[in-house]
Amino acid sequence: MMSRAFRTTLIPWAAAINFLLNGMSVTAEETPDPNRATAASMTNMPLKQIGPGIFELGKVRLDKERRTVSFPAVVNMNEALIEYLVVTSAGKVHESLLRTEAEPWHVHVAMLLLGAKGAGTNSFPEDHTKPLPGDKVSIELSWKVGEKKKNHRAEEFVYDQAGKSIMRRGPWIFTGSKVFEGTFIAQRDGSVVSLIEDTDALINNPRPGRDNDDNWQVNGKGLPPLESLVEVTIRLEGASAR
Repeated sequence: MMSRAFRTTLIPWAAAINFLLNGMSVTAEETPDPNRATAASMTNMPLKQIGPGIFELGKVRLDKERRTVSFPAVVNMNEALIEYLVVTSAGKVHESLLRTEAEPWHVHVAMLLLGAKGAGTNSFPEDHTKPLPGDKVSIELSWKVGEKKKNHRAEEFVYDQAGKSIMRRGPWIFTGSKVFEGTFIAQRDGSVVSLIEDTDALINNPRPGRDNDDNWQVNGKGLPPLESLVEVTIRLEGASAR
């Protein structure tokens, strides 16, 4: 028999699936590609409760009390220009600080279960100085050095060439991805967190310079060696959390 705590997740879980399949440019005639984020596979996802308010979905962990979604990644680059903070191995690995084997649609659904709202049908503004649609999140990277755990804001490892400084500390925006012709695009493209404006990535950088794909580069100071394991933690911020 399911515990009361687990039963309480069933309604928002169903709502998250419905939003993912029907809330982002999906028509009734569209049938998801059987190799990518299908309706059947999503409704049979291995959502497991591993503690009070803590759930796992594949490699993704959801903590409802802390309002966080976390997953493992590895250091993919330690120098050069980058356009992404996190991609999967199917994504633009030659332009991303981190690489993960976590499924983008698992991350997306976990965020929806926290109550996060993405861009939905709202367009990104043509004026790149204006706010992006979606909820604010923070992104933290953590890893172990011996028995000690180190925690850093993701911004610390990105250099803003136009600003001649480390990326400005502040929120990122959960814009969410979309389904097009039966395919969940973030899953197909492997785009999890983008530094440049990417309407198909799950999370976008709202700062000035997001329209310039030659602006951002790795700040390797303090970064673990290549292929080091890190944990990415996304936290739903402030009043946006529901």
